Amino acid sequence: MLDSQIPMPTYRRDAVLALCVLTVLLGVLLTENALWTLARPGPALSGLMCALFVEGVFLRADTVARLWERPTVQIGSTAALLIGGLLAYLAVGPPALAVLCWGLVTYFVLLVAVLVLGRNPLIAGT
Repeated sequence: MLDSQIPMPTYRRDAVLALCVLTVLLGVLLTENALWTLARPGPALSGLMCALFVEGVFLRADTVARLWERPTVQIGSTAALLIGGLLAYLAVGPPALAVLCWGLVTYFVLLVAVLVLGRNPLIAGT
C-alpha cells in the first residue's frame, strides 16, 4: 500500500517483504534457466496491471488498508504470495513467476514515485 500518509517505517517493512518474495522468485527463474520469461510482454503487462489493481484496492478500500497494518496479515499475505506463486509455477510454468516479478517491480516503481513526489501518483487530484 502506497499512501503518502503512511510513516516511512511502513514503507521499509513493505519493501523488505516484497524484496524477499522477489528474490525467491528470481532465484527460481534463474535456477530453472527461465529468466527469459521476464522479457515477454504478456507477463510484464499482466504483472503491471495486477499491481495497479491491487494498489487501487488498497487506496479505495479503507478496510483492506486497515487490515494490512496487522502483522499477521502482512506475514500471511507475503507467505500466501510466495506459496501461491510457487504453486502457480508448478501448474503453469515460468510465466506465472514472471507475472509476479513484474507486479513486484511495479510496486517498487510506485514506491520510488511516492518517495520522490511525496504523494502517490495513482491518487487523483493530488
